[in-house]
Amino acid sequence: MSLSALSNADGRRSPAWGADLPVDEADARSRLLNAAEQCYAELGPSRTKMAHIATRAGIHRTTIYSYFRNRDEVLTACYLRAASIVLDATEACWTTDRPFIDQLVDACVVGISVARELPALRVLIDRNELPYAQTVAAASESWRNRLYEAFGRRLAAASAAGLVRTDVSAETQAQWVVRICISLTVEPGRPEDGGDRGLLQAFLPRCVMPS
Repeated sequence: MSLSALSNADGRRSPAWGADLPVDEADARSRLLNAAEQCYAELGPSRTKMAHIATRAGIHRTTIYSYFRNRDEVLTACYLRAASIVLDATEACWTTDRPFIDQLVDACVVGISVARELPALRVLIDRNELPYAQTVAAASESWRNRLYEAFGRRLAAASAAGLVRTDVSAETQAQWVVRICISLTVEPGRPEDGGDRGLLQAFLPRCVMPS
């Protein structure tokens, strides 16, 4: 479908994007996610509707449905985009010659630090919005695949090597690690406990390493 002639399901033409048309579908989706993030910052994810996003993007509400089926799909895409920035930042932690558990702690520390400085993610893990945002994202296969790529496959390899416990799946361990990181992002470790790294070093090995 031409970007200059988007129409809804019953054939009625939607208002154009204006003079500054998206160059392709990826650009259009990115603009809609930018608009959604602005709405989330003002209204909160749970109160943002497709109409709000359309108004912010300067298009008709029906145009959004050419790219996203519903508001949960928009939120998932925003969550995945922001989380991918965090996960990408941790990649260097896995290329060192440090023991696996130290690499895991390092990746968590780096991820938490990046997440705290990322407004798009902060609004999604706000105390009041986290239950809604996390429930929506957890139902997404795209998010589960991205999480496995970043943490799950490495935990699976470590489990096969006897470095982490085998009685809990790698997928479940990856989800648990992310929950801990989100918790620390929202509520940082106290200085007297050694900050985020001190807490992670104290508890993470006990939870994922074999007994």
